[in-house]
Amino acid sequence: MNNDVEADHIERIGKRMANRMPAFADAKLVRSWTGPYDIPPDWNPIIGPVPGITGVHVAVGFSGHGFKLAPTVGESLAQQVLGNKPRVPIDMYDMTRFREGKTLNGAYGIGTFA
Repeated sequence: MNNDVEADHIERIGKRMANRMPAFADAKLVRSWTGPYDIPPDWNPIIGPVPGITGVHVAVGFSGHGFKLAPTVGESLAQQVLGNKPRVPIDMYDMTRFREGKTLNGAYGIGTFA
C-alpha cells in the first residue's frame, strides 16, 4: 500500500479548490494522511452471512459511505440475522454474488448501485 500523498495530486486539487472558492487560492497544505479505501470488485458493499462460518454476518466494503448508510444497513442486517425479512432488501449484497457471477452494476455504471 502506498502511504504517500503525491504532491502533484495536491497541486491539482488545490487549483480546483481555488477555482471554485477563490478564498483558498493561497491555502497551503499543513499536514496530510492516507488510509485504505475498501472497495469490492463491483464497487458495492458486502452485506450478509459469511458462507461456511455459522453465525458470522458482515457489512463491509462501503468505500467511505458506511457511516451514512449505517442506520439502515444495521437494521436490515439485524433483521436478517434474526431470520426475518429485512424492510430494506439486502440479499443482492451477499458475498456469494462474486462466485456466482452476479455482481452489481447500476444504471450509470459500476459503483452507482448502492
